[in-house]
Amino acid sequence: MHLPGDVHILPTRDAVFEQLGQTFEQRAREAIDQRGVFHLALSGGSTPEPFYALLVTDTRWRLFPWDKTHLWLVDERRVPESDDKSNFKMIRESLADHVVMRKRQIHPMPVMEDDPATLYEAALAEAFELPPPPEPPEGGGAGVPKMDVLLLGMGDDAHTASIFPHSDAVGVRDRWVFVNAGEHVTPPDRVTLTYPVLNAARHVAVLLSGAKKAATLQRVSQQLQQHGPDPAAMPITGVDPRPQGGTIGWYLDEAAAGKD
Repeated sequence: MHLPGDVHILPTRDAVFEQLGQTFEQRAREAIDQRGVFHLALSGGSTPEPFYALLVTDTRWRLFPWDKTHLWLVDERRVPESDDKSNFKMIRESLADHVVMRKRQIHPMPVMEDDPATLYEAALAEAFELPPPPEPPEGGGAGVPKMDVLLLGMGDDAHTASIFPHSDAVGVRDRWVFVNAGEHVTPPDRVTLTYPVLNAARHVAVLLSGAKKAATLQRVSQQLQQHGPDPAAMPITGVDPRPQGGTIGWYLDEAAAGKD
């Protein structure tokens, strides 16, 4: 399988969760040792929800340093936090409500405000002690928030975060956060981190589970092997933090890898 970074293929979803949990904890300890804080960006969706629940119920992760963790969202639908379509609602109910974190460490996207992108960029700028866009140079990792771990998924159309094929967010390089709307976006409108933030992460983890992911993952692999990245048609291929010193890992069960 031709994918950037490390590819972890494990027999079952539970085995994938264990591997990913170990990665989270290791990266958290390293970040706290080096910088005193762990910045974690999470995605929504049905695949990671049981993983989040496991982090707060399994005794293996009972010493996870949530008290020194800042929790961010990769993307969000423009719906109220009480809506079942809200990523934050799922993350709060499965994880954030059950760990020791101060309110100021949890950063939902203010999606119902008039300009949620600018507001979230301001929150990122404050937490990372950076000038907000458009001050940082275009594409420059030094002036972009660096998540310690950023968890992504992938849709059947190879979208990731809320960067959909041929949508406006594909071409955004001068913003950290973008309101993605229009005919190429699955409704409702979305707010998403952009490629500059995705690719500035110290570690990107792509979590995929189930046979329904296998065909798309094979197409992604073939695209990268034969032609290279094509973010416009397959947004997941635009994610690669390695040129900026980060790492990327693919966490797959055998079904998602097409081995089932």
